[in-house]
Amino acid sequence: MAPRSEPVVSPRSIDAGRVLEAAAAIVARVGLRGLTLRDLAQALGKSTTVIVNLFGSRGGLITALSTSALEQDRAFHERFFGELGELEPSRDALLAILGRYLRRRAALSASFVRIWEELVVDADQDLVSTLRAWEAMRLAAWKGFLSRDPKLQPMAEVVTTYLVIEQFYAGALADRADYEAIAAEGLAGLVDRAFGLEDAPATTTEAYVARMTIPEAPNGDGPNGVIRLKLLDIAADQILLGGLPAVTNRSVCQAAGVSTSTIAYHWSDMRRFQIDAIWRCVFRDMPQQLDYRRPAVSASPTLEGWSALMANTARASALPGEGFYVRYARLIAHICLEARRDPQLQTLAMILRGPEGGGTYVGRAAVWPPQFALSRRAATRFALWIKGRALIDSTLGEKPTSRQMVEAAHRLVAMHLR
Repeated sequence: MAPRSEPVVSPRSIDAGRVLEAAAAIVARVGLRGLTLRDLAQALGKSTTVIVNLFGSRGGLITALSTSALEQDRAFHERFFGELGELEPSRDALLAILGRYLRRRAALSASFVRIWEELVVDADQDLVSTLRAWEAMRLAAWKGFLSRDPKLQPMAEVVTTYLVIEQFYAGALADRADYEAIAAEGLAGLVDRAFGLEDAPATTTEAYVARMTIPEAPNGDGPNGVIRLKLLDIAADQILLGGLPAVTNRSVCQAAGVSTSTIAYHWSDMRRFQIDAIWRCVFRDMPQQLDYRRPAVSASPTLEGWSALMANTARASALPGEGFYVRYARLIAHICLEARRDPQLQTLAMILRGPEGGGTYVGRAAVWPPQFALSRRAATRFALWIKGRALIDSTLGEKPTSRQMVEAAHRLVAMHLR
C-alpha cells in the first residue's frame, strides 16, 4: 500500500471541522468504505478541490478523521468518568455504569465511536498507531476508575476487551428488550465475577436459546449442491474481507465464473443469499470444540493444552490461516454495523448475540481444564472477551499468547473448590 499523505489542514481554517463532522455523519450512514470525496463535497455544498486542499487526499481525510475521533472519544471518557465524581464502584454501581457506558456509546450522537468501530473492522495498517493509542486510552480510563477499589483494578483489561464486542451488539440492538435483558445478565455475571461472587443461573439466556432456531446454510448435497456451495464460499470470503456490502451479484458470479442469473436461479432474492452466506461463514470453519452440533468427547485437556488451543483460535494472519475467533469477531462486527443501517438485519445480529458462549459451554467437559467451573455466564463472558481480544490483536498486528488466555480464564471463570 502506498504511504498515506499527511493532512495539510490549516489550524486557522474554519472549514476543516465542518468537513470532518460531515464525513463522520456519512461514515455513520454508509460506512467508512462508502465515504467518497464526491459525496462529501456534495453534502457540504462545495467542490472536491476544497477537501483536497485541506487534507491532501481521501487517505489524508481518513487520517484526520481518525485523529479527531480519538480526541473526541478521549473527551467522552473524561466526561463519563468525571460525572461519577468520587463514586465507589460497588457491585450495583458498577453494573449500572457498564450499562450506561454501552448505551451512551451506542447513541446516534456518538459518531466518533462509529469511526473507531469502522477502523477496527477495516484493520487499516496505516492507522495502527492511532488505533493503538485509542485502545490504550480506553484501558487507562477503565483502570483509573476501577482502581478506586484495589481488588477490581486487575479486571480492567478483561472489562475493556469484553466491551469491544458488546459495544457492536449494543449499537445494533440497543432498542430491543430481549437484547437489553440478555446483555444485562451478561454484565451482571461479569460484575459478580469481579467481586468474587458466585454465578447465578443464566435464566434469561437459556430461555432465549431454548426458543431460538439457528438456520443452517445449504451444503453441497442434492442437485446443483456443488455450485451452490461454491457461490456461498465465495460470498463468505467476501463478507469476511469487506463486509456484507462487498457481496453483490456481480462480484460473486464473476469470481465463480458463472452467469449473473445463477444466484437468482438458486435463491429467491439477494438478501436470502447473503444471509445463507453469513451462516456459511459461521459454520464452515468452526472448530469441533465450539460446534454444538457435534460436541467433542475427548478427555479434558491440561491447562497448557487448552491455552495453546485458545491462543491458536485467536491468532491473526492472512486468510485463510487466521484463527476462527478472528473471522467470527470480524463477521459479528460487520453484521452489527450493517444492522445499525438496516433494521432487517437486527434479528440476525440478535441470533448471533443470544447464544454467545453456547459452544464453549456445551463442549466444556472435553475442552476446558477440569480445575475451572465453567458456568453458563462464565462461558458467555469468556466468549465475548476472546472475540474482543482476537479483533483488537488482529487490528494491531499483535499475537495472542497462551499466557493471556490463562490470565483471562482466571479473571473470568471461577475455580472448582478442592
